[in-house]
Amino acid sequence: MNSVNSEPTPALDAVAIGSIIRDELDRRDKYLEFAQGQIEKDRAYFKHLYNYAVAFLAILVGGAAYFSYTSVNQMRGDIKASADAERTEMKSSVDAELNRDKAEMAALRTQVENTGVEAQITVKKELENVRTEVQKKIANEFRSENITHLIGMAAKERTETELTGVIHSEASKQVAQGIKDQWPVIQKVVEDQTKEAVKALQPTISGAVDKATQDQVHAAVEPIQSQMTAYGDSIRMVNLETLARGDDRGAFDYLFQVAVGSKPESANTDFRKAADSTVGAIIRETEFPLQITQTFKEKQTPEAMKHFMSSPNNEEREAALDNYPQDDKSILPVLIEMIKSDPSISVLHKAVIRFNALTKQSFRFFQSDEILKWWNKNQNSYK
Repeated sequence: MNSVNSEPTPALDAVAIGSIIRDELDRRDKYLEFAQGQIEKDRAYFKHLYNYAVAFLAILVGGAAYFSYTSVNQMRGDIKASADAERTEMKSSVDAELNRDKAEMAALRTQVENTGVEAQITVKKELENVRTEVQKKIANEFRSENITHLIGMAAKERTETELTGVIHSEASKQVAQGIKDQWPVIQKVVEDQTKEAVKALQPTISGAVDKATQDQVHAAVEPIQSQMTAYGDSIRMVNLETLARGDDRGAFDYLFQVAVGSKPESANTDFRKAADSTVGAIIRETEFPLQITQTFKEKQTPEAMKHFMSSPNNEEREAALDNYPQDDKSILPVLIEMIKSDPSISVLHKAVIRFNALTKQSFRFFQSDEILKWWNKNQNSYK
C-alpha cells in the first residue's frame, strides 16, 4: 500500500516506451558488436597462438628425431668403439700375459737347468763320498780281527774237511811221518784253501758293498728326482694355462679335466685349484654377453661360407658362422664336426650357439661330449 505522502508515478505513453526500447536495442547491438569484435580478436590471437604451438611442436619433434638419430648413431659408434677397445685391451692383456708367462717359463727353465746341473754335481759328490766311505770300511774290515778270524776259521774248516780222509786212511806213524814229509805241500794246500775261502766270500762282500752304495745313491738322488718331477709338472701346467688363455681348445679341455678330478695332476691341490680358476675365467670371458661379430670384406654365398668353415684361419671360420643364413639346418653336420674337433675356443663357442639356435637346445660350449651324445640320438629328426 502506497504511503500517504508518496507522489503518483507519471503514466508512460507509447512514444516514451518506444524510445526506451530503441535505446535498449542500441545498447544491446553495441554489446553484440563489442563481443563479436572481441571474439574475432580472440580467434585471431588463438589462431596465431595455435600456429606458434604447432610450429614449436614440429620443431620439438624434428629436434627429438634428429637427436634420437644422432644419439643412436653415437650409441652405435660408442658400442663399436667400446667393443673394439675391449677387444684390443683383451688382446693386449692376453699378449702381455703370454709374454709374462714366456718370461716366467724361461726363468723357470733356467732354474730347472741350474738345479739339474747342481743335482748332477751333488749326486757325483755323494757317489764319490759313498765310494770313499765303502773303501774305507772295506780297508778297516780287512785290518780288523773279524776278517782275520773269519779267514782262519774258513781255512781251518776247509783244511779239516780235506785232510779227514787222508788222516783216517793212514796209520798213526804214517800220518805223522807223512805230515812231516808233506808239510810244504800241506802248507801250500792250506794257502790255496785260504785263498779259495776268501774268494768264496768275495760275492758276499761285494753284495754288501753294492747294496750300501745303492742305498746311499737312492737316498741322495730321490729328493732331487722328486723336485725335478714337481718342476716339470709345474712348467707343464703353466704352459697349458697360457695356451688355454690364448684360445687353445686342447689345453682348455685338459685343464677342465684336471679341475673336475679326471687327470693325474688333479691329485695336487694347487694344480687343481689353478686349473679351476683358469677354466672359470675363460668360461666367463667366452660367454660374455657382448660378442664381437666378424665380417667378410666381400659378400659371400652360403656355399662359400660353408667352405670357409673348414679354413685354417680362426677369424674366417668365425665370420662364416656369424654370417651364414640363420634358418639353414643343412649346416648342422658341419657344426657337429666343428664342435667335435675345432682347435679354437671362440669358434667352438659360436658353433655351439648356432647349433642351439637351430635345434632349440641350451648347451654350453664346454659340453661337447653331451652335444655329441644328443646328436647321435636325434640327428635323424634333422635330415
